[in-house]
Amino acid sequence: MTASFPGFLERLRGKRVMLVGDSMNRNQFESMLCVLREGLSNKSRMFETHSYRITKGRGYYVFKFMDYNCTVEFSRSHFLVREGIKVRPTGKKRATLMIDQIDKMAPRWKRADILIFNTGHWWAHGKTSKGKDYFQEGDEVHEKLDVLIAFRRAMTTWGKWIDENMNPARTRVFYRGYSAAHFRGGEWNSGGTCNGETQPILNETFLGSYPVKMQIVEDVIHQMVTPVTILNVTRLTNFRKDGHPSVYGKHFTELDQKKPRRIQDCSHWCLPGVPDAWNELIFASLVMEKKWKYR
Repeated sequence: MTASFPGFLERLRGKRVMLVGDSMNRNQFESMLCVLREGLSNKSRMFETHSYRITKGRGYYVFKFMDYNCTVEFSRSHFLVREGIKVRPTGKKRATLMIDQIDKMAPRWKRADILIFNTGHWWAHGKTSKGKDYFQEGDEVHEKLDVLIAFRRAMTTWGKWIDENMNPARTRVFYRGYSAAHFRGGEWNSGGTCNGETQPILNETFLGSYPVKMQIVEDVIHQMVTPVTILNVTRLTNFRKDGHPSVYGKHFTELDQKKPRRIQDCSHWCLPGVPDAWNELIFASLVMEKKWKYR
């Protein structure tokens, strides 16, 4: 299904759309802005309300579409639960992840009419994946906790917050699933590459396995009271090893592109590209679910 850009905007008239999550959701946010902008005859009628440019450093953006009285917003939350600081008896501080508390920015989420959540990639990084002296519940920082157990508890915290704070008659909730990365010969910080890929995977026997974290997400959502639509893009993205920026990020020089030496981006997606399909799924869901009414 190809999104009708004015039709998509019409569905969003008078509404606040908010994407909440990590840089993958920022990737989708940027795609949505580009898609919706194509529906405007006067492009100047769309703007960031504080004149901010989109960068990695800033965690909150609000783009206004004046002719439709709607906003599309991004609120950064790497884990959906709260990142904290624990002070040791010695006075030394250490970072923790409070898996029993929702992200401190959650009050902002309540104002949205359409919420699109994601998390996942940061759970595979460094201290998070190792789970040593990092995951916190109450005042206790676990000396060691398996990352999958911590992820399930964090997602349960998120699900409980949604059930307690969202009115299904007013707010539409999506959870966009894990998108595949395609590093060869290592991970993002250990020499992994994806440059030179020009074709998707054509033989599904070479696809990666279904992530356990996605099964956990499905389990949690199925136990919730509030309806949440899962945009399960995992398999879809698994095919697209050709869709990443690789050596063509804005900080790569022409020499880097000819002889890649720096960290390559094999997890985010080029635009236009794969995230456009995710937004078409959002549009299709809003069109097809006629029983759901905005208020």
